[in-house]
Amino acid sequence: KEQAQAALMALPELQAWSAQIEKASDGTVRGALIEDDPAPRAINGKNYWQFSFVENRSDAVRRLESFLVAQSGGEILVEDFDSDTTFTLEQWRRDKRPLERIVAQ
Repeated sequence: KEQAQAALMALPELQAWSAQIEKASDGTVRGALIEDDPAPRAINGKNYWQFSFVENRSDAVRRLESFLVAQSGGEILVEDFDSDTTFTLEQWRRDKRPLERIVAQ
């Protein structure tokens, strides 16, 4: 799990979001990973750890994106709750353009 978390936090998108959140809030809000479920989730015969990247405010936590990290091989999927599907990291980057998002108001 620790390797999965480290892989996610190394993503340029999560690093950029974290920096943006902290800057926009003058350091009062942080970006963080939370584990959605300690039990692995099986998809197409592979087990994945489940995490969400959140905006961690003092009064609430706001989920920005949910990720699945394969227990072996390190594959990262992104969950789309609106369509109830998963995207590969490449599809997510191409279709959702996460680096263009403004996450902190």
